[in-house]
Amino acid sequence: MQVEKRNEHTVWYSYGDYSFKASKLDSGKIAVWVNYKGYNIVFSLIIYDFLYDMEEYNNFNVIINSDWNEHQGFEVNQDEVELLIGEILYFCTENDPDSMNLIKRYTDEEWYI
Repeated sequence: MQVEKRNEHTVWYSYGDYSFKASKLDSGKIAVWVNYKGYNIVFSLIIYDFLYDMEEYNNFNVIINSDWNEHQGFEVNQDEVELLIGEILYFCTENDPDSMNLIKRYTDEEWYI
């Protein structure tokens, strides 16, 4: 995974067709938004039981965050960000995102805000 950009509270990562935007919240937790070929795939991951898998098999709590432009993302503790991203990539390998009826898009202008 490669760091694309950093600012005071946000880091953008990329890995192949995936990009991740990780922003530190006032609570100290981190919100992670997922970009797959320009699409926000979080809703699709939810439908395909990603949250259930995280709770059941990894024993950590992932909650939904919609604070940024009403896009759905995941909120976790700071020390769980790498595990979350790794699990998202693994889950997508097992559940081809191209077959998930992706609808919600990011604009290029908003992604790096």
